[in-house]
Amino acid sequence: MNIFAVYKPKGPSSYSLIAQIKKATGEQRVGHAGTLDPLAEGILVVGLGREATRQLDNIVRGEKEYVADIKLGISSTTDDEEGIKHIMQNIKHITRNEVSSSISKFIGVINQIPPVYSAIKVHGRRSYKLARNGESIELQARPVEIKSIKILKYKFPDLQIKVVCGSGVYIRSLARDIGTSLNTGAYMSGLKRTKVGDFNLKKTLSVDELSKKYFKQQIDILKKGGIGVVPTDTIYGLVGKALNKNTVERIYKVRKRSPDKPLIILISQISDLNKFGVKIDNKTKKILQKYWPGQVSVILGCHKKLDYLHRGTNSLAFRLPDNKWLRFLLRKTGPLVAPSANPEGLDPALTIRQAKKYFSNMVDFYIDRGKLESSPSTLVKIEAGNIIVLREGVVVIKK
Repeated sequence: MNIFAVYKPKGPSSYSLIAQIKKATGEQRVGHAGTLDPLAEGILVVGLGREATRQLDNIVRGEKEYVADIKLGISSTTDDEEGIKHIMQNIKHITRNEVSSSISKFIGVINQIPPVYSAIKVHGRRSYKLARNGESIELQARPVEIKSIKILKYKFPDLQIKVVCGSGVYIRSLARDIGTSLNTGAYMSGLKRTKVGDFNLKKTLSVDELSKKYFKQQIDILKKGGIGVVPTDTIYGLVGKALNKNTVERIYKVRKRSPDKPLIILISQISDLNKFGVKIDNKTKKILQKYWPGQVSVILGCHKKLDYLHRGTNSLAFRLPDNKWLRFLLRKTGPLVAPSANPEGLDPALTIRQAKKYFSNMVDFYIDRGKLESSPSTLVKIEAGNIIVLREGVVVIKK
């Protein structure tokens, strides 16, 4: 299951972090188990793909742990650092015992009023939008459960607590209510989410680490002979290991491809051609270096024994793509066959949604990078050091 704990730093919104994950992984269906405000940091549990996002509701309802910094003696219109501050006058020193006594009132099932500046909907509109427009809002108290509150540090006016709670708890509201209970006012000056269900800070990943771990699953599938639909440098391709005969035959079957038509092969470097018995002279190599990496597919003679690939033609079309992510994948898996993601005779899939209509669960995974609107690669062959264009495409080659 593609569910991960990502570390959200202080600053970006949860939404912007999700956008980064979509861009890094190519997966468009990404959800999270509980928003963290821009001023908060810590664990953001994310799910990638349909099945994972469906499971997030269970995680949202689970137990969470926070470390919160609270400033006593000052209230805030937003109950956090961003709001307009009001300094309370003539406040006596509050002892640790008084703080502890106040905190104990909020342990258990309590009725909590959410912050006015929150995503709670009021008559179909977000509360924070109404508040920003200067509209008067009265949110209703809701039952929530706080399982424990522990004082970590205290030196008036600065209080740090650890909170273990169920879903729906606003730590900003808790800070505000503690201040009200102490007659000092208070706001949340910092927040770190340290645990969500079984996820803790030690299990968190950066976006880059998540991307690599996510693709490791797809890479392992391909290495073991699986097949998947991935974005190529032109259109979506149905890919599998080129040097695995069973994998190639499976792609022919799934794609309903004519058995006498060879498949295009993607490589990560020119030296990969050696794996197919391709022999090139210096002149041919210079031509390849001129157009690769790039959207040019080149037909070259290959080893006769690879008949499951060349289908009796003794030649294959190769491409070294200019997409860095795709070359990363190829370096990990080795060369991949990559016909367009469509059954024979139908239009190539420009979206993963279309590819899933074609193949459903007949393939092992899909990687979604949105709609692709690229032309096919330019197809050429090289004879006696001369390049011959067989099909016009993205790259224009002067004759």
